[in-house]
Amino acid sequence: MAEEPFVNFEGTWKNQHQSILELSAVEGLVRGRFQSGVGEDGQSLWAEINGRILGDVITFHAVYPLYRTIITWIGQHIVENGIGSIHTQWLHATDIKEKEEHEWMWYSNRIGSDIFTRA
Repeated sequence: MAEEPFVNFEGTWKNQHQSILELSAVEGLVRGRFQSGVGEDGQSLWAEINGRILGDVITFHAVYPLYRTIITWIGQHIVENGIGSIHTQWLHATDIKEKEEHEWMWYSNRIGSDIFTRA
């Protein structure tokens, strides 16, 4: 089996919405913070992130207690034309209040994608 190339995920990344992802990594564990570029009324929404790295695959999550949401990204680092980027899919889960679950459960999860490049 061929050895996978080492990917240094550490540093600052930015996605297509101008969200900022700051990462540090030690022995496959990821820590950092994420600032959403799509917050309500243009406000800055920073959240701590935690995750894992395996080769050139990464997963991390952010929790926003005020909005009762957890967002999880999973993706892979690729290099195109000499430029590295992280192509991710995300799942955004919202905690629906018990008494509203029957009516609003359909709204609780959204799926999307982000591409992060070095800032």
